[in-house]
Amino acid sequence: MTKAQHCWVEWYSPGYGWVVADPADVRKAILEKKITLEQAKPLREYFFGAVDESRIAIGTGRDLILNPPRSGEPLNYFMYPYAEADGKPLNEDLYGFNIGYTIRFKEL
Repeated sequence: MTKAQHCWVEWYSPGYGWVVADPADVRKAILEKKITLEQAKPLREYFFGAVDESRIAIGTGRDLILNPPRSGEPLNYFMYPYAEADGKPLNEDLYGFNIGYTIRFKEL
C-alpha cells in the first residue's frame, strides 16, 4: 500500500501562482536506479514545478471532518483507512497495512 501513495506539495508564490513539487519521486528514482544526486538532476528539475501525468488527487486539506463524524478531533490528513470501535479509534497496530480497501472513481 505505501509504495503507490505519497504526498506532494503545492504552495502559492505571489506574482507567479501555484507551484507544485514532488521530491519523493526524485528520492525514489535515486534509490531504485542507484543513481547519484547529480545523475538525478533532470528529475530534480522536472519534479520541482511538476508532477507526472499519472497523478490523481484523492484528497486535499487538513483538519478533516468525516461523515459520519469521528469521535475525536478532525483528522490532520486522510491517507490511510481510519476505523473506530465503540467510539474509539482503532490502534493501527491492530490492523496495520493488512486492512483492505478499494479506491474507485467516476468521470463526471
